[in-house]
Amino acid sequence: MTASSLHPSVLVVDDSPGVLLSMHRLLSPHVSVQMASSARAALEVLTPETALVLSDVQMPGMDGLELARQLRQGRPELAVVLMSGVVEDSLRRQAHELGVLEVLRKPLRSEVLLSSLRGWLGGELEDLSAGDEDAPDDVLPSTPVLQAPELTFQAAQACVSGINLLPGVLSSCVFGEQGELIAGSAQLPAQLGAYLGFLSSTSASLSTHLGGALPMRAVQIEFGDRVLVVCPFGSGVVTAVVHDTPAASGVKSWLRTRTVDQSLRALH
Repeated sequence: MTASSLHPSVLVVDDSPGVLLSMHRLLSPHVSVQMASSARAALEVLTPETALVLSDVQMPGMDGLELARQLRQGRPELAVVLMSGVVEDSLRRQAHELGVLEVLRKPLRSEVLLSSLRGWLGGELEDLSAGDEDAPDDVLPSTPVLQAPELTFQAAQACVSGINLLPGVLSSCVFGEQGELIAGSAQLPAQLGAYLGFLSSTSASLSTHLGGALPMRAVQIEFGDRVLVVCPFGSGVVTAVVHDTPAASGVKSWLRTRTVDQSLRALH
């Protein structure tokens, strides 16, 4: 049995990177989480192990109702739950006709979602952590392997200032847990934070397919003569755009040294 098969698999479908990131952080301690940013992508990543599809209704291209229709034709035994900011009787009626278990209203309450999982998955879940019950709306808890230190503006600004002094660095930013810009260059768009958080979370979830819950240390993507580096930083992420791969290695080395130093100081 692989690490990913220890929990039932839930496929979350939403065109918002922020929603996908939050849902992954909430659900991953209890289930194996798959993610798709569109209905068509969901059909492509669907596996025999997928036990539940949790999909937004309003998405570009194929919407959640059409996804539910296609799933009913191809996988009639698969549990499907929809979510929408506006839940009208007509939507509930259409969903019911397609065999959808429930239509949830956004923003989701974490305690409602977690308590519903057991019923949707037919009792396949282990006991859920009571620590999630008091989570407020839209603040879905993160469950890192290690407790992330508090992310302050001073720490973020110091990190960005240090990275910008490294050879080959063009710009850098620190984004918070919800994708908000904490500190950094105006050359990088603020909305980049949600996508980077999603990228970081997705990369971290891959560890379950590599034989263990290893913490994600860095993501590196090359775009022509530019390299994007993303690393965890406190409860958020730090990203840097650099000239080449040697510069990317320098950023990662500097961040790892800084992390070790912070950990040693925390022990004293």
